[in-house]
Amino acid sequence: MRRMAVFVIGAVLLAVFAPDSIHADQGLKASGQMPGQGLRWARSAVTPFQTNALDRPPFQSGGFRQVGYGRRVDSLPDFSSYQDVEAKKLSFFGFLLPLVDEENERLLDLRTRLSYIHEYVRWDREIDREDRAWLHDVIEEFKIPETDLHSEEFWEIALRRVDAVPDHLVLAQAANESAWGTSRFAREGNNLFGQWCFREGCGLVPMDRPEDATYEVARFKSVSESIGSYMHNLNTGRTYRELRVIRAKARQKGKDPDANAMAAGLGSYSERGEEYITELQSMIRFNADVIEEARTRLQEGSSS
Repeated sequence: MRRMAVFVIGAVLLAVFAPDSIHADQGLKASGQMPGQGLRWARSAVTPFQTNALDRPPFQSGGFRQVGYGRRVDSLPDFSSYQDVEAKKLSFFGFLLPLVDEENERLLDLRTRLSYIHEYVRWDREIDREDRAWLHDVIEEFKIPETDLHSEEFWEIALRRVDAVPDHLVLAQAANESAWGTSRFAREGNNLFGQWCFREGCGLVPMDRPEDATYEVARFKSVSESIGSYMHNLNTGRTYRELRVIRAKARQKGKDPDANAMAAGLGSYSERGEEYITELQSMIRFNADVIEEARTRLQEGSSS
């Protein structure tokens, strides 16, 4: 709750400098006053980050570096023990929602500070060493190819990549890829999203892997790490640029990104392509009420 309150304060402060949503993909529009005090507030509104490289090889291409708050849930409950389907879904969503919220909160905090710095640069003011070091970590984590802070291309790419992923999309993919948390890869490797790795011993070897293939299904130390890696993959992978563009267009219109719309950018996630997208969108729609009921129960539990 403390971090959420801090984030709300940060969002209110943003409104002082620009009436547009902080999530607009082009960043904050120039306002009529200097943003110096706002940048100092932005620093205090975002928890200091430490970058930790995972001790495993890259997933897909490039390394996964997560700048995180450090919440960790080491293993999944036994979802196979549920006989009632509705109860199983509620339990699955209720277990994952706080972890998804945690990572999304982290991404939005990063975006808040990034937006403030963007506004600061637009006023042609020099940013200090602390902010340059922070930006260096963000550039590395999100694999931003452009590094010229005075280039609008840098800010366009950065603000397109540093953003949250709708919880309904994350939960639908987790359910789809992990068979509601019961698959071998979920149970033995905390891998909810079918992510691969490419060094011998880095994960679990699928039983149906072709003889000439070398990939393994990645093993994660925690469920939280699996969620963070998946979101990083969507936010940085070249094959998911369309998903990020869909999200950015929603931000530019002042709207929250839509899970169903963003699923259309996941055609490369599975060999099934359009069939996979249709299945995901169906799962998102069919389980929307169950997800919201799980969230309501979590909120009621935290207030009791």
